[in-house]
Order: sequence, then structure tokens, then C-alpha cells
Amino acid sequence: MKNYAKPLAALCFALLLCAVLLPSSAKAAKIPNTNLTWTWDADSKTLTISGTGAMPDYSFGGAPWYSNRGSIQTVVIGNGVTSIGDYAFQDCTGLTSVTIPNGVTSIGSGAFEYCNGLTSVTIPNGVMRIGYNAFYDCTGLTS
Repeated sequence: MKNYAKPLAALCFALLLCAVLLPSSAKAAKIPNTNLTWTWDADSKTLTISGTGAMPDYSFGGAPWYSNRGSIQTVVIGNGVTSIGDYAFQDCTGLTSVTIPNGVTSIGSGAFEYCNGLTSVTIPNGVMRIGYNAFYDCTGLTS
């Protein structure tokens, strides 16, 4: 009978080493107290919010992805998300594209404030509330 312990241990070590040493451009995290997660992909410069339910409101600069704000070019909001929180994407000056699904019913105050790279936004018919200054100083918006 052959002993597979050494080759198996070497394979496990090699896989672990690859997982640790190979860089990953994407990072994901749960949004506290929600059924939502956010994923940042540095290669595509895309922030994705997925899951189900309402996005929480944030204070100015308080969104968990705020440290990436200068790099974010695309925001994709998943189909299960029902609202965009206050100041969620505020100050994302390089943001050029946002996808808002039909299930969103509310866009919070200052949600896209200072996103002057945005040129157009399609707001679904189901949105019943757009908060104060939601698109303040979005100087690039034409439609």
C-alpha cells in the first residue's frame, strides 16, 4: 500500500502558498447589520453592491468603500437592493457609470454628491424618493 501523506501535504502547502502569494484585485465585505455585501475590483475599478434589502445611510465620508472613492469608475447595484443610502457614493469624482436596478425605491440625500464624472443616470420608475442634494455638484450630468 502506497503512502500518500507526503505528496498530499506538499500539494496542500503549494495551494496555500499560491493563495497567500498571488495578489487578488478584488475584495469583498459584508455591510454591517444588512443582508448586503460590497465588492471592490481594482482591475475593473468597479464597486458592486449585492444582496437583498436597504442600504444603510452614511454620514459624509462614512461609507465603507470611501477610501476607494478616487478610483471608483463604475458602480453596479444588484437587483435585490431596495435603496441607496445617504452619502453612499459621495465624492466618487471618477465615477462615470452607475447601474440602478428597478427594485430601488429610494435614493438618499447626497448619495452621488460631487460625482462630477457622471454624465448620465437612468433612474428607474419605481424610485419614489430622491433625497436632498442626491446629485449635488454632479457637473458632468447631461441626462
